[in-house]
Amino acid sequence: MPLELSNQVHIITGASRGIGLATAKLVAQAGGLPVMIARSPEQIGTEAEALQASGHKAEAYPLDITDPDACKAMVRHVRDTHGRVDGLVNNAGTNMVANLLMCKESTWQPMFDVNVFAVIRLTQLCLKPMVRAKYGRIVNVSSVAAKLGAPYNTLYSASKSAVDGFTRSLAIEVAKLGITVNAVAPSQVNTKLMRDGMAVRGKMGGLDADAVIEGIAEGNPMGRILEPEEVAGTILHLLSPGSGSITGQSWNVCGGVALGL
Repeated sequence: MPLELSNQVHIITGASRGIGLATAKLVAQAGGLPVMIARSPEQIGTEAEALQASGHKAEAYPLDITDPDACKAMVRHVRDTHGRVDGLVNNAGTNMVANLLMCKESTWQPMFDVNVFAVIRLTQLCLKPMVRAKYGRIVNVSSVAAKLGAPYNTLYSASKSAVDGFTRSLAIEVAKLGITVNAVAPSQVNTKLMRDGMAVRGKMGGLDADAVIEGIAEGNPMGRILEPEEVAGTILHLLSPGSGSITGQSWNVCGGVALGL
């Protein structure tokens, strides 16, 4: 079945760059309307305008996903304006590379607010119109870090493990309602988030970020890190009507790093 999303509306968080932006572009190219969520009005507006200028549908909606009232207003706007919410991509996330012994709760709580609690919040809000429509696609961006341990990645790994557990349990909860819930688990992807994290990791080991990234690429069976578009392609498939029998899964998009997991 072709990846056709005509007349569908998909909310995508973290859509101003990286995996989120790549996903928004693919949704638009497939005929859907990406509602592009990010904190920066300027950046998200520029990207939405670029899609519109190329003949595609797109809507920018600046939003802090850690603000419960603002999230409610966003979903209400999408529902009232477009009459539907077909898909939700919980892509926005943040990283933390740190020694657990040296961390204070005030430093890691904000990461969980974005990586875990915002995912739960937006999913709950979007489920309501999906249940009424008896159709929906929810895709959470997790990480192979939830499956593979790594030093100084303890808290980030924990947040993504929470996403995977949430994905599996909710998938069963809504399986008979025409709604699928899945996750994608990338390895290292060429994004600002990854490069910033590798700069911190390099500093801890007396290396620069490029050296750390080169070492990671050498450890990947494909000999490289991934591009955002490669992850977005998998997300697009999970958003499509043809993916209706796939639910509760966490698909590795990792170049073979997490074989068998």
